[in-house]
Amino acid sequence: MIREQRWGSNEAGPIFHHFGRNMPIGVGASQDDAAALAYCLGELRREDRDRYLTLLFAPKAQRVVLAALYAFNLECARAVTAGGEQPLLGRMRLQWWRDALGTPSEKPSQPVLAILARRPELTPELGKLLAARERDLTDGPFAALADVIGHAQDTGGALAALAVAELGGGHAAAARAAGTAYALAGMLRAIPYQALGRGFQGRLCLPRDMLVGEGLTPDDVWTGKKIAAVSGCVRMIAAAAALELAKLRVLHGVGPALSPLLHGSLASAYLKRLAKADFNPFSPNLALPPYSRPLLLSWRALLRRP
Repeated sequence: MIREQRWGSNEAGPIFHHFGRNMPIGVGASQDDAAALAYCLGELRREDRDRYLTLLFAPKAQRVVLAALYAFNLECARAVTAGGEQPLLGRMRLQWWRDALGTPSEKPSQPVLAILARRPELTPELGKLLAARERDLTDGPFAALADVIGHAQDTGGALAALAVAELGGGHAAAARAAGTAYALAGMLRAIPYQALGRGFQGRLCLPRDMLVGEGLTPDDVWTGKKIAAVSGCVRMIAAAAALELAKLRVLHGVGPALSPLLHGSLASAYLKRLAKADFNPFSPNLALPPYSRPLLLSWRALLRRP
């Protein structure tokens, strides 16, 4: 996941600021519920604005759990970033979440956990998300494109599938495809931050067989001396993301389940920006222009198509 502050994108803050303050959270909700939700929304607004915006198009009754799921995903990403300089620290943070979900206290003080602890049936799937994230700190480089796609399915795809299950109405496979495409697009945009160290955002997503085929080493990727070859690898992974998006074309008139499917709309937009930059992951123009994201999502929601 691309951390928002790295791209300087803070568009539509005034327009959507009211959502974080006044979003209905259900009849009889306690002050603790309101505080936990406000925390989740604040964190997402700052560091995962894409998912924050998709929440606008979710039914009000389900926004609380969706916000907690996305904030949990953000916490996992932060743990991976922490592990870029100290892998043990990143794994300890992930283990804290694993332990906290497995044996929640009666009244958790951590706001994300305060919401998720009331949904113990989600714990097995959240555990799988933790395991997938931990592989960025423990496993070696991806061997082949199938491994990269599998990782995207286990992270962004699984998260979108969890979210759509909260909304009912089916579309689990479509949500997984949308989330997988979004994860792949994000991994490509994060290549500048996939070297171990400060700001780490996961393993290099260009698999070993692809690098060998282009005559590259991982160091070649970050030196910027063989951009044409790097762009060739990026193009192949972008094509795999496009195949995931193709699974969404048959969807029309999507109802309450639309919100997580909008990951596909965002993925498509990012892939177009990447193509316009000739698939150069170091291009400064990969972020979407100001206000384009809320406008894009509003338009797709109006059409009821991801």
